[in-house]
Amino acid sequence: MIKIEFEEPENGWLPVKIKSGEIEEYFLASNIPENPVYRLESVLDSAITGVGGEVCWHLEPVGYFLKIYPANNNFHVTLEYSNNAIGGKREQLFHITGGTKEIVLPIWRALRKIQSHNYSEFGVSQKGMESITKYVNAYKLKG
Repeated sequence: MIKIEFEEPENGWLPVKIKSGEIEEYFLASNIPENPVYRLESVLDSAITGVGGEVCWHLEPVGYFLKIYPANNNFHVTLEYSNNAIGGKREQLFHITGGTKEIVLPIWRALRKIQSHNYSEFGVSQKGMESITKYVNAYKLKG
């Protein structure tokens, strides 16, 4: 299972905690060159629809990279770290595989929580969140 928590952003920096098993990373992510929360929403929505992608949590100059890809009825999630976010060698911190309960729901909850705060610098899109929420609600109905 993955767990992501966001704290209140300050001066363009977002405190982020990502945890899976014994691995826990805490960092301050920049909103430059792009909003990583919006990118996380986009990547999760893309993984749900069968493609997936990668989020760069840019720390200037280092970075964390969260990859989410679908595989059969599961999702693969990998967290990597690099001393140079722009083209540097990456170290894998964890790789997990799980279903909607272990991957999609925890990330969706983190996105919903940050959405409720309505931070101007680290927002989500209404369209993307509606798409993910529709998928989550369908999953919950299946029970």
